[in-house]
Amino acid sequence: MKILNNSPLSKFNTIHLGGIAKKIYFPKDTSDLQNILKNIKTNFIVIGNGSNIAFKDTNFNGHVIILNEFEKNRITIENNFIKVGAGVTCSKIAKFLFKNKINGFEFLHGIPGTIGGSMFMNAGAFKNEIWDKIKEFKMINKYGKIKTYERNDIKTSYRKTFSPSNSYFIEATFKYRQSSVFNKKILLEYAQQRKSSQPVNQWSSGCIFKNPSSHVSASNLIERAGLKSFKIGGIYISKKHSNYFINDGTGKCSELEALIDLVKKKIKKECGITLEKEIRII
Repeated sequence: MKILNNSPLSKFNTIHLGGIAKKIYFPKDTSDLQNILKNIKTNFIVIGNGSNIAFKDTNFNGHVIILNEFEKNRITIENNFIKVGAGVTCSKIAKFLFKNKINGFEFLHGIPGTIGGSMFMNAGAFKNEIWDKIKEFKMINKYGKIKTYERNDIKTSYRKTFSPSNSYFIEATFKYRQSSVFNKKILLEYAQQRKSSQPVNQWSSGCIFKNPSSHVSASNLIERAGLKSFKIGGIYISKKHSNYFINDGTGKCSELEALIDLVKKKIKKECGITLEKEIRII
């Protein structure tokens, strides 16, 4: 298991922001994770691929557990169920199932997170959400105890999962139908849609705000407010998709927070709508 001391957190989130962490752990399996939890006990956070997170500029005087190496290759298919480790990336599982001619999971391709992180935030795209596909799941609590849950044991909503406190997702079991008609073009179509509408290959955390409703998008509200391309320091609003904020390489988390605050205040004043953050700032 890899352990880093006094390492910059900016390396471990997709918008590349953050100060120094006292210690960062990369558990590869359940045994690693249980040993970490047994030894550190308090003052720690658990993240996945860092795709919906930004860290503050100040140093984090605690422990960070990153699950992007956790069982990152474990995908098994048996009796119409797919078991996946929390560290498997969304793109990897989408491609794997596509190659095995199992459809219904193509929407995960392009989501820049892990399965565990996507479960935590109920990630989704193209009118699908990850929890629509889950039959059961496993979590580990802060004491290292593992428990299996059924899908109905947990409540979810748009971009939110009401998970048990001090517990972390380590495995998902997905359901699928073999009778579904396989569409060999859909993965490419989704990839093309993302490329044409989102700022791929830039330093961002994905969408900053949740959409207020299925009929009103945060991106449209930001554009209507005349804030497209608006910039504070090294953080600016994307020209391609206004709900993506980009780090130009010099950005600070304080600038991201200032831009978020400015956008929220202007949208509230001009549209009477309070935008809710999708990004987590730690």
